[in-house]
Amino acid sequence: MNKTFNRIFVVDDDPDIGMMLKLMLEYHGYNVLATERAEKAEDMIQNQHFDLVIMDMLMSGINGTDICSRLKKDITTANLPVIMISAHPNAREICMNAGADDFIAKPFDINELLSTVSRFTPALR
Repeated sequence: MNKTFNRIFVVDDDPDIGMMLKLMLEYHGYNVLATERAEKAEDMIQNQHFDLVIMDMLMSGINGTDICSRLKKDITTANLPVIMISAHPNAREICMNAGADDFIAKPFDINELLSTVSRFTPALR
């Protein structure tokens, strides 16, 4: 049987959150690359294949919604699903207006996160 590993890119400037997401998603069969370096995120997305991006809204030195907006305006990445995460009180509306495909509030429920991720990734086989 062939096994498909969906490739997820996690961008969060908090190394603990990034590592927790990476470990949890890998445990559930996903191939995950995580980075704290938001300034490198767009280049990494352009130069590697990902099935989904999970990105924090507010990061040091850069706004995740700006990255999301640019990705959605670029024909080569417009269809790449982006799930934004944040603890900011008005974040859902801000992220959705930037083109995010979905939003999850921090602190997030792991089951909610997994359910949301599964909607955007092909079934693992």
